[in-house]
Amino acid sequence: MALRANRGQQVLQSNAIVAVDVVLFTVRPKTEIEQAWQVLLVQRDDAAFVGKWSLPGVLVHADETFDAAARRALQTKASLDAAGWYLEQLGTFGHPSRDTRGRVVSVAHVALQRSDELTLVPGSDVLRAEWVPVRWVPAESLAFDHADMLRVAMQRTQSKLRYSWVAFQLLPEKFTLPELRSIYAAILDPALLRLNTSNFKKAFAELFASGALVPVGQRATAGRVGRPADLYAFCGPLGGTWERELPWQMERDLHAPAS
Repeated sequence: MALRANRGQQVLQSNAIVAVDVVLFTVRPKTEIEQAWQVLLVQRDDAAFVGKWSLPGVLVHADETFDAAARRALQTKASLDAAGWYLEQLGTFGHPSRDTRGRVVSVAHVALQRSDELTLVPGSDVLRAEWVPVRWVPAESLAFDHADMLRVAMQRTQSKLRYSWVAFQLLPEKFTLPELRSIYAAILDPALLRLNTSNFKKAFAELFASGALVPVGQRATAGRVGRPADLYAFCGPLGGTWERELPWQMERDLHAPAS
């Protein structure tokens, strides 16, 4: 569906067209745990969105899959090469008034990725691209219906952490159990940091019984005081799940200091 220009802005014709928007999550390890779970937001160089933040998104090309369009959105809006990243469809958002410029249906996607080696470079139509703590994003600061998209993506990610392998998208190839615990604490419950390694294993017994975690026979070389932590690797399909949702035993297990 074509667009026509009107006073320097793109105005959509009457029929609906399709866009994609991407909720890209990361965990920033050097921040307070309540702020560590973060999302990529951009500010666009468009008079219609002055002062508003949005999720990176693009209109879908006629010969393009939704998946390809989502990865293109990350590339063109923030210069991120998302080839090979974990990415899944979140849902379709199509309220008639979601875009004041015309009828646009958005197929939202959610992605999780480590960000310690990523550099955000705003695209040609983007003023700023930044990581923002998800729990600190005011709904009114977001354009379109992106507050709804973010809320649904948060709920989807928190749910999937309890029965799938998505947490391992946010870890290096070799990691310690305290690093794994920090991922779950940032996204699910900061109180998990109060669990020592032994009690963390008890609280997440289903995860450890799944065989997804394999000791590599090495210890971390830096970053902690005292005995270096053992290193683990993930062994399994990143898109897989285990049989049962993780049981929560927080009342019983939150009694020992973290190690």
